[in-house]
Amino acid sequence: MKNPRILLYSHDTFGLGHLRRTLAIAHQLARVLPEASQLLVTGSMVAGAFALPPKLDLIKLPALSKHSDGRYKARALRLSLSQIIAWRKQMILQAVQLFAPDLVLVDKTPAGVEGELVPALRHLKTWSPQTRLVLGMRDIEDDPFTTRAEWANNDTHTLHENVYDQILLYGQRAIFDPVHEYGMSARAAAKLVECGYIAQPNVTRPRAVVRRELDATARPLIVVTAGGGGDGFALCKTYLDACRIHPTLNAAQTLVVTGPLMPPRQRAELRALESARVTLIEFTPDLVSYLAAADLVVSMAGYNTVCETMALGERVLLVPRTRPRAEQRLRAERLAARGMAHLLLPDSLSPENLGAAVEHALAAPAPHVTLDLNGVSRVSAALADLLSVERPPIGTRNGNRRVTERPPIGMRNGNGRVKERIAA
Repeated sequence: MKNPRILLYSHDTFGLGHLRRTLAIAHQLARVLPEASQLLVTGSMVAGAFALPPKLDLIKLPALSKHSDGRYKARALRLSLSQIIAWRKQMILQAVQLFAPDLVLVDKTPAGVEGELVPALRHLKTWSPQTRLVLGMRDIEDDPFTTRAEWANNDTHTLHENVYDQILLYGQRAIFDPVHEYGMSARAAAKLVECGYIAQPNVTRPRAVVRRELDATARPLIVVTAGGGGDGFALCKTYLDACRIHPTLNAAQTLVVTGPLMPPRQRAELRALESARVTLIEFTPDLVSYLAAADLVVSMAGYNTVCETMALGERVLLVPRTRPRAEQRLRAERLAARGMAHLLLPDSLSPENLGAAVEHALAAPAPHVTLDLNGVSRVSAALADLLSVERPPIGTRNGNRRVTERPPIGMRNGNGRVKERIAA
């Protein structure tokens, strides 16, 4: 297909994981399909802080944030959840209608946040049946009991079976098998392509340069990262408290990266604890260079940081988030059980325990990483293959219906509302 149009959906309500994973794929797509136009639809507040590939533009949706219990709300605007979701739905639908993508890649949420993708998916299935619809599935969603209940409640199985053409697993079934754990149907499992983990660390500065910058040429360098930072205060604060009582931490040089989403008041409290041995920054687009220069990474267990540290072969101590989802805990436990990471559960997080865990991890040999980390290449190859197979254009038969024309922008059902369910 010449000059394909690819739409990437990354809802980004909490943290940076969805955005960073989607951008890694977008950069690789730009390399293997240089003639493609890409449109990123995202709710991230910091999407513009990252380097974008050529021929990619983005639409910024009004931002959402997530309560500790998993419920969503408007991040900054004084709008109800229903109001902001309705707005986002309309923006996504119009993007699909105007951009007319040949392929849509959805990160993690098949129906979008609060079903915000449903009108756009329904539009494409009805009026653009040749558009490929692809779901990118993270290695782990949540614990099996919770995920099975959510999928049943959200009709996720129907989306897997009847709406998406392909499901790309950003992980390994040998580590965590969603078909078995989540009870995917045979029809959905047949669409699943195991791609491996998305890890494409771009180290832009030599290790020696970074260590010299941080005054760590003659002492161990520890990098503490809290991902997006929205719930990273406890880890950062406990580490800084441990520096005052534990000689190993006090003798090392530490870089703490709080994340851009940490509340300013919490960041200010951490900044007051800076010292000659501790440097604190809010955000860097070059985090990978700091990770590559470290003797130890202390981190939560978000997908991207874990994949990057694994790809770099770094020692890593994981302190996973356990609420509102068990995803990070499960990931950290599976990796620790295979000797690829050290683990400290947040229920045991204290300055004393963290200091001891850091000392143990620093003294351990570098891990032998056995993960398949070629996910970016496999994902882009799978998408390129889908685009290489021509489908009947609009005007040919789609199931039992004959599609003859596109609807005008803003077309609605007779009752004036966009129907929420997608016809099978």
